[in-house]
Amino acid sequence: MTSGMRVAALFLAYGAIGAGGEYAVSLFAQDAGPEFRFEHDVRVDVDVVVDVDPDIQVDIQIRHTSQCSFALDRELTLPTSLANQLVIRAGAGELNVEGRQGLDEVRVVASVCASNEEYLDDLTVTLEQSGTDVILSTHYPERRNNWRGNNTARIDLLIEMPLGMDVDIDDSSGSMDVRGTGDLRIDDSSGSIRVSGANGSVYVDDSSGDISVRDVAGDVDIEDGSSSIEVIDVQGSVRIEDGSGNIDIREVDQNVVIDDGSGSIDVSNVGGDLIVEDDGNGSINYSGVEGTVDIPEDKRRRRRRG
Repeated sequence: MTSGMRVAALFLAYGAIGAGGEYAVSLFAQDAGPEFRFEHDVRVDVDVVVDVDPDIQVDIQIRHTSQCSFALDRELTLPTSLANQLVIRAGAGELNVEGRQGLDEVRVVASVCASNEEYLDDLTVTLEQSGTDVILSTHYPERRNNWRGNNTARIDLLIEMPLGMDVDIDDSSGSMDVRGTGDLRIDDSSGSIRVSGANGSVYVDDSSGDISVRDVAGDVDIEDGSSSIEVIDVQGSVRIEDGSGNIDIREVDQNVVIDDGSGSIDVSNVGGDLIVEDDGNGSINYSGVEGTVDIPEDKRRRRRRG
């Protein structure tokens, strides 16, 4: 490992002992350097505290919940003094990201849920720094592609980072809530997306799931397959390319450009131009557009002026 990369990874292996439900826990932790502190918390019947290294503290508890047959929490922390972007590579599970004023580190709580105890060994999270990027990755059982029935493996992430830090997210499924970033890029397969308080530009490439974007200091660029889109309070321009679903855009300082397959379009209070390049099916309503309005000829009879 190069001196420019700091890595922390925790691997858990445990098995049941006796009929009483107690657990044996074994750990492997890789030291990430003297300035790195790693905390791990998993809840259940018994508390186990293991000092792997003076710079890495591990607190482990195992638990059962009403929603998961087997569940645990993992906590990771990494300083960000030399980093300016958080890169998230996540699989199935909910994702919550929040920028916090005065924070100088990335804090992660990973809640692991599985239908089988043996899956927990492979549901891991790594947090590392490479150059100016902090990289958070989730890891899942390789055999899950062959699962059938009610098999479950999910990692829900709660992430805190310095306010205004740039974020790049590649997510497969599950709802997402992102607040207080700088520039933000999201590549998502499915699940709802909520973005607010971005002090930069926002780009979203999504296959399905409702999208809500509010309070953005830069431009908003959305490419969406289906489901509704809501964009409110943008200081830059808005561009949307959408397959289907309703579109609601309000309070945009500059231009709005839309290419839509189907679904209604409602636009109000735009400081620049409104351009609808294509709208296959659905009404177009607008009001309070200060610049030029350019919409398909066959939709002009459905417009609304304010």
